[in-house]
Amino acid sequence: MLGRVLRVLPLLVVLAACPAPRPKPPRPLPPGGTHELSFVRVTSLAEIPRDPPAPGTYRIHLIDVGTGLSVLVQGADFTLLYDAGTNDREEPQARVVQYLRAALGPSGDSLCGGPDGEPAAPDLAIDHVVLSHPHLDHGSALDLVLHCYQVRQFWDSGAVNETVFYRELVSAIAREAGLVYRTAADVPASREVTVKGETFRVPAWERFSDGDRVELGAGAAFTILHAEGKKRKDFNENSVVIAVSLGPARLLLVGDAESGARKDPSYPVGDVEEYLIDHHPKELRADILQVGHHGSMTSSRRAFLEAVRARLALVSSGPKRYGKITLPDPEVIEELTRQGMTVLRTDEHDATCDGGPGGCDSWVITIRP
Repeated sequence: MLGRVLRVLPLLVVLAACPAPRPKPPRPLPPGGTHELSFVRVTSLAEIPRDPPAPGTYRIHLIDVGTGLSVLVQGADFTLLYDAGTNDREEPQARVVQYLRAALGPSGDSLCGGPDGEPAAPDLAIDHVVLSHPHLDHGSALDLVLHCYQVRQFWDSGAVNETVFYRELVSAIAREAGLVYRTAADVPASREVTVKGETFRVPAWERFSDGDRVELGAGAAFTILHAEGKKRKDFNENSVVIAVSLGPARLLLVGDAESGARKDPSYPVGDVEEYLIDHHPKELRADILQVGHHGSMTSSRRAFLEAVRARLALVSSGPKRYGKITLPDPEVIEELTRQGMTVLRTDEHDATCDGGPGGCDSWVITIRP
C-alpha cells in the first residue's frame, strides 16, 4: 500500500505544478454583430438614431470626441453619460453636445449647438452623468453639458484637480438646480469645495462607495466597482469604474483605470486592474469593455482581459499625443484581437476626416432581447 502511495505522489506533484488551463477566448462577432448585439459606425450627425430605444432594448454610443472619451448609454426610460472630454484644443468643446443634441433632442440655447438666435428650449434631462476622473480629456465638455441639459445626478471621484476646467465644472454643478452631487470622497460638513482659489457650495451632496448598486430603469442598473476619492499621484488611479447591466448584456466602463507602468499586456496586473480582479472577479465579466486609458499599455493586462472576457472592445482615442505616444498602442490592439474581441475605434479615419460636428468615427451598439 505504501509503495502505491509513493508511486502516485510524483504524479500529484506534477499535476499541482501545472497551471490551470486558460479559458478559451470568445469567438469574434461577425461584421455588424448579431441580432442581440449589433454595432454600426456613425460618420455624421444625420446617421445617429433619433428615437429612444424600444422597451427592453438598449443603446450604447461611443462618441468620437477626438483625443478623449465619452460614452452615452440609453434605455427606453433612462440616459447615462460617462465622461465628455477631449484634449484636442483645436476641436470645439461643443462636439459632444452636438452629438447629444442629435441623439437626445435639442435642449438649451444657441450655445448648445442650435442656430444663432434660436429660442431657448426647455432643458431635457440626463439622469446620470459620471466623470471617471478629473482629467481634461474626460471632462472638458461637462460644464457645457450641464449648461445645455438638466442633469439629475452627477457622479465624481471627488479628487480635486486644481485646473480651470475642473473649477468651471464644479461651478456648473453648484449652480444646477435639483442636481444631486455624489462623490467617493467624504462630504464636508460645510458642503463646500475650493478649486483654484474659488469656493463653491453644493447643497445636495452625498457620498457613494464601492459596491453600491444604482437602478437605472426597467432591466438596467449599474454597480460601482472602484471608488477612490483621495487624491493620488495620478488621477487615473481615481477612475470610477462601473459595471452596467443592460437586460441580457453587461458593459464595463473603466475610464483610465491602469495596471501600472507601460508594459506589454503579458506583464502581471497591478494597480486598479489588480484591485478589480481581487475584489470583483464575478462583476468584471462583461460583453462590452471600454478599453482603459485609450488603449495604452498602462492598462489591459492579459489577466484582466481574461477576467472580463468581452466580445466588443471600445477604444476611444485621437490624434493628439500623450507625451511622445499616440494611442492606442498596437500591442494592446493585438492582445484584444488575440482575446477574440471585436475592436471598435474612434481614430481609424482621423487622417481623412476633418472631425466635424459629432466626429466621423462614432459607434452605436444596440442590445436587443
